Amino acid sequence: MGDPFRFARGPLFWDRQGRPIDVMDFARKHEDLDYHFVAQHWVRGWQVSTIWLGLNGNLNLLAKVPPLIFETMIFPPPDVTISSDHLDDLDDYRDRHATEEAAQAGHDRALAWVVEKLGPESVADITGPLVPGTSDDTADWDQLC
Repeated sequence: MGDPFRFARGPLFWDRQGRPIDVMDFARKHEDLDYHFVAQHWVRGWQVSTIWLGLNGNLNLLAKVPPLIFETMIFPPPDVTISSDHLDDLDDYRDRHATEEAAQAGHDRALAWVVEKLGPESVADITGPLVPGTSDDTADWDQLC
C-alpha cells in the first residue's frame, strides 16, 4: 500500500509563529493550555474556540500555501438540539488559519456571526477573555461585534 504521506513535503509540526518544530517540542507546547488556546468565548452557551493545531490543517498537502496551523470552531450548548434553520449552520462552523493574527481575526468574525445569529441583544451575554490573560473589562465588545 505504501506511505500515505509520501507526497507531503516539508515539516509536520509548527509553532505559533509558523516555524517548524520537532515532535517533542510540539508535544510540550500542546500540553500548555495557554499556548494551545488562542481565544475562547461563550454566548448563551454557544462556544467559539480558536486553537493552535500545530499541524498543517490544509488537507491538500500538495498545495503551495502556508500551513493552516490554527482552527476556529463553534460548538452548540450541550442541552440544545439544533432544529432552527437559522442556527443549524453554526454547528458545522470550522475555519482554519495560517497565522495567529488571521486566527484572531477569524475568531472575532465567528463570534460576531454567533451574535448575529442569536440576535444583537446577545452581545451582552458574551463571556470569556478575548485573549488568554486579558479580562472582559478590557475588550471592546461593541467594536468586536
